[in-house]
Amino acid sequence: MTRLTIRGADTAQAMDEVLRVLGPDALILSTRQHRGLVEIEAASSDETDLTPAPRPEPNFAAALLSQMAARRGGGTPVGCLPPHLPRRVVLVGPPGSGRSLLAARLAAASLRLADAPRPRLIAPRPDSLTPPGVLSRHARLMGLVPERPVWRLGGVPPLPAPSPDEVQIIDLSDLDAAAQQPQALAPLAELPGTVFWLVIPTGLHPDWHDRLSSTWAERAAMIVLTRADLCRPTADDLALPERSGLPLGLIAAGTGLLDALSPAMSPAPEPAPAEPAHEPAPAPLAPEAEPEPEPAPPLAAAEDEIPARTRPVEIPAPAPDQEDCDVAPRLF
Repeated sequence: MTRLTIRGADTAQAMDEVLRVLGPDALILSTRQHRGLVEIEAASSDETDLTPAPRPEPNFAAALLSQMAARRGGGTPVGCLPPHLPRRVVLVGPPGSGRSLLAARLAAASLRLADAPRPRLIAPRPDSLTPPGVLSRHARLMGLVPERPVWRLGGVPPLPAPSPDEVQIIDLSDLDAAAQQPQALAPLAELPGTVFWLVIPTGLHPDWHDRLSSTWAERAAMIVLTRADLCRPTADDLALPERSGLPLGLIAAGTGLLDALSPAMSPAPEPAPAEPAHEPAPAPLAPEAEPEPEPAPPLAAAEDEIPARTRPVEIPAPAPDQEDCDVAPRLF
């Protein structure tokens, strides 16, 4: 096995060079950032021919799509995940909220399902000189090319109606802040099938929550919390739907494109306490009969019943003097 280190300006460029040198059967051993470049250490089990070959037709995007097909789950996602996406999804929110990565994840989830509509990524730009953004780099890994129409402030965006077998995912990250306000996006909101999703990173101050929700309360259909792997959702984040009146649809976490979106599960309402059944009142108890008083013991027992030891002894009185009895009393 031969190991090679390929360097490129970004991951996509370095990966294309790996495929060109080692072919589609290359093994990726490690990837790191070094001095502003991306270094990929790859290996090939075929040591006979390591000369640069022409770019193969089944490129990295095809390999990634085959990997997606192999990892398809055994159920249909529910909620706001493919294949139940709206026909046109517009991602709005503050700068740095991860809208471009969210758009790429939604596209990857659609490509992963056979019955999902094909994603169509759209990243409008203010002028023709604006360089490609983050969404273009992520889309290149999936074999997608985002459309980048020029949107003028206040003009009607030149968007075609989505076909029945596709879903449009629009990322507004490259536009100016003034062009991302609800008033400026009013022409886009009038197009049929357009749904706005408010993307908010976790860990924001509640004042920012109130400011964003009040700005997009009339336009947005739901809230998506992103960067949950960097900052665990706080109590203020989870209470945002209650304060803003917008439902919480998705929670995004992780750094990859696959298995990074999960539907927000709202807690089930607590069941109302059941009223106690009215049981019949118990019958009154019969008054207990008072016990008969025991007969009092006899005060004195018969003489024959008294034991000899306890029988009283009668002491005879002294006999009176005979002389005193016969002589009359004397008078002095």
